[in-house]
Parts: sequence; C-alpha cells; structure tokens
Amino acid sequence: MMKLSAILVDDERASLDALRVKIQKVAPNVEVVQTFQHPREALHELGRYRPDVLFLDIDMPGMNGFSMLRELGTPDFEIIFCTAYGQYAIDALRVSALDFLLKPIHEHELRQAIDRLIQKRQHRETIAQSPQADYQTTSSNALFNKIAVSSLRGLTFVPVQDIIRLEADSNYTTFYLIDGKKIVATKTLKDFADILEPLNFVRIHRSSLINLNHLSEYIRGEGGTVIMCDGSEVEVSRREKQHFFERIGLT
Repeated sequence: MMKLSAILVDDERASLDALRVKIQKVAPNVEVVQTFQHPREALHELGRYRPDVLFLDIDMPGMNGFSMLRELGTPDFEIIFCTAYGQYAIDALRVSALDFLLKPIHEHELRQAIDRLIQKRQHRETIAQSPQADYQTTSSNALFNKIAVSSLRGLTFVPVQDIIRLEADSNYTTFYLIDGKKIVATKTLKDFADILEPLNFVRIHRSSLINLNHLSEYIRGEGGTVIMCDGSEVEVSRREKQHFFERIGLT
C-alpha cells in the first residue's frame, strides 16, 4: 500500500487530535508527521516536512486557510480542506483543492478523500511515461475535484468527473450525471461555466455546457449536434461551433 505523509493545520487542538485519530483508523498508510495550530508557523515549516497532503482548516484567527495558500504560492502537495462552513466550497474548488470535508468529519468521507489522493498519485505516475503526458496532466485535474451545487434542498458536492452536461433554465441550471440523476441548481449556467471550463468543459450553446470527457459523437450540421455518453443529443450553436472545434482539436 502506498505510504503517504500528512500535515494538519487547525487552530483548535481538539479538532487536530480528532482528525489524527480518524486518519490513523481509516488510513494507517498515512503518517501524520506534524500538526500546527498557527498557520504562520505551518508556512515556515512545510518546506522541511514536504508532505503529500495538507489537511487545512479555513476559518482561523490571524490568517485563514486561503490566505495561507496565497502566501504559499503553488504547493507541490495536495490540499484537503476541513471546515464547519459549507459556503467555502466553491472557493476551495477555485484553488484546486483535492477535497472539501465538512466538520464533523465522517470516517467514510475521509476514507474517500484519501482514496482520491492515492488514485491521483498513481494516475500521475502512470501518465508520466505517456507521450501525451502534458495534455493528460492538465485535463486529468478534473478527475479529482468536487463542485458545490446549491439547490433548494441545500448543498450537494458532486465529483466533476460525474457530470455529463449542464443545461440552463432561466436562473437555474440542471446537472445531468453519469448515474442518471439530475440536480437542479439555484445558480446560472455562467456561474458554473466560469469554474468548469478550465476543467475540460466547453460551452456549445448559450444554454448548454458539456464535459468533453463524456463526448461520444459529433453530427455535422449548421451548428451540428453532439451525442453524449448517456445518449443525449445537444445542439451546437453556430456562434459556439468554432470555439467547440478548437477545444476538440479541429481548428
């Protein structure tokens, strides 16, 4: 089993201790090499420990988790946020966090996050030998992120790779997922396009955003039509056709 090292940063000692115990229980292959209650101290010490993953609280006095990451620059390790506040989920996605865990942290969610960490490490090692490694490294970032989808019921955290397409309906957006489920979100398509387009999604119509990883076929026409992996057919507008072709390498 792959051995990994972790650092925990949280201003509450009780939260640090509880998380350490849960990590030891669900993932004995992950060694917690150090914990910090002060983000500034963690900033100075991260280079010495060089962890594989940083479990980071967000709402901390003096310096919050996002401020700490801004000072850190581009980390060479993964970030898993641990917080009691769900409203930070979209900000976490914007900084390419591997996962976002809500306190109190459930063991099965922690296990899933660590499994994604292992998968990402293994995936990177595999594609490092591929002649298409540069492209794959960029596009594969989407495999390991979640997006927070706000609905009338609350927040749903959806793995980006599970999204086939999004469809606009006035000020709402419908998500179509690979398991056949649909989620109606209380935000506009543009809100989600700004987040998802860097993750191998493309706007093909003013009311449609598709995941190129789930594109099965393109049928020629004035704008054309795409067929997705679930068999759904989505119109490509004349306005977006050229941009769509550029994204799939048909310039």
